Amino acid sequence: MHSILFFLCLVPIVVSAQQVSDTLRLSDLVIEALRNNPELKAFEYHRDAMEVRAEAVGRLDDPELTFMHEMMPNFRWSGAMYSRIGIMQRLPFPGKLAAQSTIAEINAEHAHHEHMEKANEVLARLRSAYYELWFAQRAALLNRENARLLEQFTKITQTRFSVGQAPQQDVLKAYVEIAKLDNQLVQLRQQELMAKAMLRTLLYRPSTDTLGIASVSQEVAPLPSEDTLQVLAQRFRGMILHDSLSVEEANEMLSLMKKESLPDLTLGIEYMTIPNGNTRAWSVSAGISLPFMPWSLARNSAKVEEAEIQISRRQSALNNTRAMIRSAITALYAKAEALRKQLDNYSSVIVPQAQRSVQASMIAYQTGTTDFLMLIDSYRMLVELSMEQLMLRMQYELTVAELKREVGYAGIFDLQRERR
Repeated sequence: MHSILFFLCLVPIVVSAQQVSDTLRLSDLVIEALRNNPELKAFEYHRDAMEVRAEAVGRLDDPELTFMHEMMPNFRWSGAMYSRIGIMQRLPFPGKLAAQSTIAEINAEHAHHEHMEKANEVLARLRSAYYELWFAQRAALLNRENARLLEQFTKITQTRFSVGQAPQQDVLKAYVEIAKLDNQLVQLRQQELMAKAMLRTLLYRPSTDTLGIASVSQEVAPLPSEDTLQVLAQRFRGMILHDSLSVEEANEMLSLMKKESLPDLTLGIEYMTIPNGNTRAWSVSAGISLPFMPWSLARNSAKVEEAEIQISRRQSALNNTRAMIRSAITALYAKAEALRKQLDNYSSVIVPQAQRSVQASMIAYQTGTTDFLMLIDSYRMLVELSMEQLMLRMQYELTVAELKREVGYAGIFDLQRERR
């Protein structure tokens, strides 16, 4: 009987995790995902391509080399009277190339922020899969502890039944509870396999990889203040940085569109020979575009107006992004704090009270002052509360994972943990 009471203390969530050599550390998986995730690599390659493209923008167009063999009677090559060879170069109005280069650099920075945002998304999915794996494995461990307890109950009930102190239905009820635990274990195993499959996908590991045991600290670390998270989100969230740059890009585009009404210059130099004579001569040419013609003015004016509208549109999009992220952080922070308080209640009051209730029912059953049904009811209550505590912890970690995604800077959570 004393051994049963000892096992009862192992039922809650505070059951120690098995110390195994193949424990999965979330920090290691984060590094591995950043290095190997194929979806993230695609964004990384796009970022690199945009950086290379930016280096080519803002430079002069290729010069044009021309050759003319003129006035050939009957198309006879040797009878041509003139031969000309020349080179021409278009020179945009000062400031146009610089504006194009700035826009290309902003687009490259866009690709960088898109890569950051994708990394943020991938890591959020990784953390969610990791905590779901932890829940399935820890719940399975709790299930096995419950099964051992029920086996002890069954042996005692069988002994009491053999001496006529308990009805046979008590024995049957114990077997039913064991069967229910077996069904629950099958579901937990399925959840574990699904979580592992997601982790293998995110880590780009082969399907034969068995992964290992997920581990979560028993201590629930406090969160940084909401104000701190809001400030960090404005500084580090890739989506906000992306939309902020979009406004800057629209301003640069407006500047470029205004410069479209300024003329470009074309310069050329030509060398001419007369094959049948001794004449050799050079000529220089210059041209200028006329963007202030009536039809050109209407086109350029429309482009400027469009650029101005784009500035307003992108500014509105930025304001909306900031508001949505602020709202999401506030909601997730409130949810995480509520879950943390519930976890504190479960660990300090609810589960210990349920333990004492089972212990009291066990003593009463031993002395014959209560029946097996009361013992099973108190046991079920403890099992349900312990499972609820596990579920709350998983929901808390999933909420924190989403909060990290919204902030875009997970390092503050690690710093907070170190300060403790």
